[in-house]
Amino acid sequence: MTSLFCHPTHAEDQRNAHAILYLHVMRASTMSFAFLSLFRLPVSILRGTRPIDMSVLLAQTLRSSGRAAVIGIAVGAIATWGRMRGREEIEWQDRSWRVLENEGEVKTDWITIAGSGAGAAAAALAARRGAIMMGMGEALLGGVGAGSSVGTPYMIATFAAGRKSA
Repeated sequence: MTSLFCHPTHAEDQRNAHAILYLHVMRASTMSFAFLSLFRLPVSILRGTRPIDMSVLLAQTLRSSGRAAVIGIAVGAIATWGRMRGREEIEWQDRSWRVLENEGEVKTDWITIAGSGAGAAAAALAARRGAIMMGMGEALLGGVGAGSSVGTPYMIATFAAGRKSA
């Protein structure tokens, strides 16, 4: 997000604090919800008693990821609104400034954006070639959701690595 918004030296100079905080929480919520939605894949495989049609299973997983992404965006927006309702502008500025100051969050933003793009491209290609039976829009949304979920293990790994070095 540091490439989208300027990051001044002092929190009280932070512009676009509301947008930064909303985008950050919505990204994190979307990433988390999409990550949890991916557990449908192994559960479906383990639960299956018949031969598994991977095309159908992949389409179901992408649908779940797409729905989870939309729900994650909504939950993130509502959570930010609820948490920050009635707060002073300086509190918005301070929180958004700290998000931009945190290198781990900035790297997670970039990993999530890259994963979303790669997921969307892969899902669109699969839908276009007929490997999965779903519309292009649905495939793109599911790919964005599934791709964004790569930010979760990255964030966990960097947190664990930081704990070991401390």
